[in-house]
Amino acid sequence: MREINERFISDLKNGCLSYFLNQVKEKSDKLCLAIREGYINIYYMGGNLLRITQKQNGYTFYFDAKYCLNKGDDKNFDLLNSLDSNSVQDYMNNFELMMKEMDNWLETHPKKERIYQHKLLANNKSVIDIEYAPPKSKKTGLKLNIRLDMLMVEGDKLIIVENKYGTGAISGNAGISEHYKDICDLLDTKDLYDELVESVEKIVKAKYELGLLDNPIEKIDKSKTEILFLLADFNVKSETMKNEVNLMEVTYPFKVLYMDSNDSVIDLSKAE
Repeated sequence: MREINERFISDLKNGCLSYFLNQVKEKSDKLCLAIREGYINIYYMGGNLLRITQKQNGYTFYFDAKYCLNKGDDKNFDLLNSLDSNSVQDYMNNFELMMKEMDNWLETHPKKERIYQHKLLANNKSVIDIEYAPPKSKKTGLKLNIRLDMLMVEGDKLIIVENKYGTGAISGNAGISEHYKDICDLLDTKDLYDELVESVEKIVKAKYELGLLDNPIEKIDKSKTEILFLLADFNVKSETMKNEVNLMEVTYPFKVLYMDSNDSVIDLSKAE
């Protein structure tokens, strides 16, 4: 279940972790906070900048020092690789440096899809989570090989979003039709679907308490769940999407939204 407890929330709001929440709010164009199972990830331009995990008597911190390597200047690797994982002060003192190292890494290893996804997350408060991987079903033992790109909430409606960037990204083994089948398998597995919905409700509650969302929700109405394929930088004249749709055995309705790569505000009214 993706949730954090009240102590974690309190420490982020006005306790020992408040520095990091304030950074997320002040730099919302570059930073975002994601709720996980007893920990949070702070993403920077699509990369995982910092993981903060709650322990019985405090928190542990993790920055992947690989971001200091293979970019022509590795001088900060030893420093950031040797931070005390139990020291909030170490990570506060070096937070700006960590972002600079990621800037340099991304300049050398550009990830257009990840950066675009981050822009969607930063510019649409209805996007409440990214990279959701369902657990193994406790009832059936089924483990789905799927990761949902984004989860949106509009009122009491859950929207499962699959992002694709560029024409070449929507066909093949990782194409639209395969992802659609995987999402349908998830919706057909009751305990996994129930856990997804409960996670969404808890994420929204936590983000509202943290001041990262404007409106709370009480319950998600499962009967309203939608599937959305968001295609950015895509040639709408291409036959690729039509071919993918022809491969689908449609059991749940879905919509397609075409967006320009320079546009990061999701207008659901334009989805077809």
